[in-house]
Formats: sequence, structure tokens, C-alpha cells
Amino acid sequence: MPAIYTETKRFSYTKSPNYRRILKAPDRPIAIRNEYVTESKVSLILRPLGDAQSQTAYRIEDEDGVTMFTVTGRKSSDRSCREFRDASGLPLFELHRKMSFKNVWSVTLPGSSISKIATGAPRLIFSRGGSAYGSFNITFKNVAAMESKPDEEKRLTLNIERHGNALALFDVVDGDRKVAEVRESLAHNKKLALFPESRRGYRPVLEVMVTPGVDLSLIVAIAVMASDWVFSANY
Repeated sequence: MPAIYTETKRFSYTKSPNYRRILKAPDRPIAIRNEYVTESKVSLILRPLGDAQSQTAYRIEDEDGVTMFTVTGRKSSDRSCREFRDASGLPLFELHRKMSFKNVWSVTLPGSSISKIATGAPRLIFSRGGSAYGSFNITFKNVAAMESKPDEEKRLTLNIERHGNALALFDVVDGDRKVAEVRESLAHNKKLALFPESRRGYRPVLEVMVTPGVDLSLIVAIAVMASDWVFSANY
């Protein structure tokens, strides 16, 4: 896949909506990998494991506990990045963070730091409660778009909006539709860090809900970005 992206702006500014959208499938498929576009609503569990050197720093399971994806620690090899793998261990793509600014991301082909599939950058969200730390954008070529469309029309940006105070919630928004949701799990965490002083080193299990027509691997990448940033899970 050719490198088609320039860097996204480091920050974008917007106002936070005063409401949360309901989950709604997109009006066309959205993907960075077509083979993971789901035909029905899917719930996944993202479990943080190990440390920066671990071959499995995250494990992503379905509702039955079956492993769907794994993600390596950032220092598990001589390449400073996270490698996303399918259930069999085959590499799908890598997640890199700019050394000069840790919360600017790029998703690349395996073994490459320049063949970009997607780029991500923080958003400064202003709401009644102040700035919503943890909101960001991800921009990519929608490989599920109609082949007849020019490349520029295949370029798509999703907005990730953080909500919640005691528990973090992330809405993945395409235009005016929430196509996925990532949230701290009440059912799968033995304890919850409800106060700022208890969140140091906190690495919660996250629940991920994905609507039909959306690439599971794309939303998993977004969930890992959110975990890395908001929960300081930089291992």
C-alpha cells in the first residue's frame, strides 16, 4: 500500500457536544483492512498485559474470551513501536509515536516507519467542564470505499471524543454518527480508579463496541491509542 498521507496537524480545536450520540452504523463501510469489516454489532475486550518488553502487551478478545488480536510492547524488539497481530500471530500493522511529541501517532505497514496507513493527533476539546483531555483524530485512506472514487475522496477522518470523569468513555464519530465506543469496563476490572490519586499506573480493561460496517482492527488501534495516552500505559 503506497504512502499517501502527510502528517496531520498536531492539534485541532473544537467544542465538545453537550450530548452523547447513540451507536449507529456508518452509511458505507469504513476500514484500513477490509477483511476485518464486521457484518454485525461486535463487542470486544481489550486487556492490558505485561510491560514494554512483552510480546503481548495487549490482548483483544471477543465476548467468549477468544483471542482476536494481540499487540506487542513498545520495546519488545529493536523497533520502538507496537506491532498489531492477528489471532495466529501474523503482523497486521505497526503503531508509532513521534519522539518529539508522544501523542502524535502513525500506523504503518509491518516493518516500516514511513509507509503510513493512518495518522493520529490530539484534539483540544472545550466544554462546560473545561478541556476534554484524551480526544483525538485519526485520518486514513478508507480502503472499503468504492474503487471509482478518487483517492482524495477516500480520505477519511474519525473524531474520537472523550467523555466521563470518574470513568473514561470514548466515542468514535464519523460525521454525525457514533460508529464505535471504547469505555472502562465495570465487569472486567477488579477495582476502579475513581480518584486522580488512584490512577497512577492504572491500566484498566476496556470494552469496545463496534457497529456493522466498521473494521475491527481500526477500532482496536484507536482503543490502544486511547489507553496509551489517557491511562499512561506507555509500556
